[in-house]
Amino acid sequence: MKTKKNLVYGLLAVILTLAFVACSGGGGKSLNSADALKEYLDKQPANSSDKPIRVAMKANEMMIKDIGEVIKNAGKYVNLNLSGSPLTEIPNSAFRDCKTLVGIIIPNSVTSIGESAFSGTGLTSLTIPDSVTSIGNGAFNGCTSLTGINIPSAVTSIGERVFMECSSLTSITIPSSVTSIGIDAFRKCASLTGINIPSVVTSIGNNAFRECAGLTSVTIEVGVTSIGSYAFASCTSLTSVAIPSSVTSIGYRAFDGDMRAFNSDWKEEDIVTYTKPSGSDAWTKQ
Repeated sequence: MKTKKNLVYGLLAVILTLAFVACSGGGGKSLNSADALKEYLDKQPANSSDKPIRVAMKANEMMIKDIGEVIKNAGKYVNLNLSGSPLTEIPNSAFRDCKTLVGIIIPNSVTSIGESAFSGTGLTSLTIPDSVTSIGNGAFNGCTSLTGINIPSAVTSIGERVFMECSSLTSITIPSSVTSIGIDAFRKCASLTGINIPSVVTSIGNNAFRECAGLTSVTIEVGVTSIGSYAFASCTSLTSVAIPSSVTSIGYRAFDGDMRAFNSDWKEEDIVTYTKPSGSDAWTKQ
């Protein structure tokens, strides 16, 4: 009899566990409007960033900014699932300064992410669907908790300030589809240690990697033709850089030194390497 009762209790525990997972895991609570989201979040207790409230919504472009405002004002950490939404874009400034938005699933229908769309959010990681072809200026600017992100292979340019001040970003892969890296694109990404600029990139914008203090390795492949002013300025851990023969223009103080002096001699070899001795601001040709 006792064994049978224990079995019943065991089955009940399993059922309750599965019910909890169904309600709280995956997409989480399913809601259909910004007002419903506000009402739901207002009823939830205070939480932490590692235990976000999971919410699933099917939203259109008109609803997105209202949803962002609700999350910003609620003061609750949220993981938002937009799977299945009829979205083709994440509008400009949609979730700007939503510091308690720590996670989001973007639907596969989205082709563009607008300017400052996620600027200043609390995102820690993000998968951008392969459908995305355009990422607007400043889209992830100031996402200081973001440690990793993928750039889809359909994206052709990294615009201005896209990842600026993403101070926790440790690594990023630039796909071979990208042809230009904009002004301030990765500026102040202090945790970034290495970067490979693929051969299809033709230009590296002004200040693109400026103040990336943790950057120790830079590979610039043959194909790049211009490196903007201050592009790698204040990269205090960078001591060596190889400049390929395809480069025809290096901007003022691109590597914390007046790189204009290189204009007369970097064509002498396929790749010319310059080093900076410890404690010196002067770059020396090897």
